[in-house]
Amino acid sequence: MPGSLADLLGHLDRALPGQVEDWHGWHVTPIAGGANNRVYRATQGATDYAVKFTIHDDRDRAGREHAALTVLQQAGLTIAPRPVWIDRVRYHQPVVVQTWLAGEPLAAPPQTDTEWQALLDHYCIIHSVTPRRENAFVLDAVLNASCGASGKAIVFEHLARLPDEARPDSLRAVLARFSAWEPPTWSAPTRTLCRVDPNWRNFIRRPEAWGSVDWENSGWGDPAFEMADLMTHPAYDSVSPERWRELIHAYALRRGDDTFHTRVQTYVTVLRVWWVVRSARYLYEVPRGLDPRLSPRSDHWRPETERHFTRHVSLAERHLNAV
Repeated sequence: MPGSLADLLGHLDRALPGQVEDWHGWHVTPIAGGANNRVYRATQGATDYAVKFTIHDDRDRAGREHAALTVLQQAGLTIAPRPVWIDRVRYHQPVVVQTWLAGEPLAAPPQTDTEWQALLDHYCIIHSVTPRRENAFVLDAVLNASCGASGKAIVFEHLARLPDEARPDSLRAVLARFSAWEPPTWSAPTRTLCRVDPNWRNFIRRPEAWGSVDWENSGWGDPAFEMADLMTHPAYDSVSPERWRELIHAYALRRGDDTFHTRVQTYVTVLRVWWVVRSARYLYEVPRGLDPRLSPRSDHWRPETERHFTRHVSLAERHLNAV
């Protein structure tokens, strides 16, 4: 690591700057948005870096991000930042340094046919990267499944972290129906690189092709699960069912994936129920300090989470009625 960068990382680790500053030739801008990270844009002449300190947990967020960016770079793809440096032990938080990805971040979910096509193109490029011997250092995606049974197992793994007395009756009713649901089966799908973060704020408009940032949960998985994650993410609640049908049909046709529709619909069922469990866990864990973050939560987190929980229950019930 160049000495100047080492000095900068040491300074950021100690000082935790909360405002724009100039330090020893570096222009440093704090980047807001992530609850589990401290991110800075650091420029010095033609050098333009994103410096990301991640929370300590069992995901190895810095390692996952660095691994994904390395694999994309090895594949000759320019849809993400280039990896520069990683250090998991020298600072208070693990840190990954990458080039700054220039472009215009989305301000909302895609609105036009052109924007949806750009998003589809971006996911197809990501999913063109498959495991090979030389990239075995990439881990399995944080949230993914390979079949309906493993998807159901994910839900019950998360449920096990919620004590019985903290499970509302509405959650119990959804889980009873989910437990009785028998998902379809299929042959093992081709595993690909997956982002595992569909939040539209992390997609970047660029002249040649859209890019994306924030790869800290990425890894190998079934791309159909990734697309189901996109469809069920609360940030896309305004998207119409017709738009989702068009996107999934176009993806399956383009990738020549015969079981894609079945897998996506199966994983949508899983994730509708997963969001119910996840929001119930927030309501239980946050007051008890069991879900630490690097950035403070909004003062309104509880009523907002309660509204999310109610909405997720409604969506899950509606979906389970249809399967």
